[in-house]
Amino acid sequence: MTGSEAQPPEPTVRMLYCRCAFAQVVPADVKSAVLDGLAAAGRGFEGVADLCDMAARRDPHLADLARLAKEGTTLRIAACWPRAVRGLFHLADSPLGETGVEILNMRTLPAERVLAGMLDGDTSAVAESAAARDDATAEQAAASRIATLGKLPPNTPLGETP
Repeated sequence: MTGSEAQPPEPTVRMLYCRCAFAQVVPADVKSAVLDGLAAAGRGFEGVADLCDMAARRDPHLADLARLAKEGTTLRIAACWPRAVRGLFHLADSPLGETGVEILNMRTLPAERVLAGMLDGDTSAVAESAAARDDATAEQAAASRIATLGKLPPNTPLGETP
C-alpha cells in the first residue's frame, strides 16, 4: 500500500467515567487518579456521578450510549464490575451488545491499568477487569442498589429516608 491510498478510518471511541458517588465502592485514590489521568490526557471523556443512579432513573442517556456501541462506536467505561455495569444498562432497558464495549474495573485494577485500557485500548486491562470477580454477586449488589434508589422520591437527599 502506498502513502497515497486511503487508510481505513480509526474507530470512534467514547469514554465514560463513573464517579460512583452514591455507593462509594470504588477506592477514592483510584477514582481520583483515573479522573486526573483522563483530564490530563486532553482527550474527550464524559463523567457521570453514578451509573447505578442513572439506571434506577432509566436515564435515556444510557440508551443513547448503548445504541452508539451497537452502531460501531467503541464505548469504554471506567466503573466497577463489568457484569454489574452490563446489568445496570439491562435494568435501564438499554442492554449493551456483546461487542463495542470495554469495561474497566476501578474496584480491582490500579489507576494505571484503568488508564491504559481507557486511553490506549489495552485489551489485557479489559480482560483483567472481567477476570477479577465477574460473578452474580456483583450484579445482585447493583440490582439491590437500583431497587433502593428507585424507591426514593426524586428530590430526597442521599442519606435521608423519606
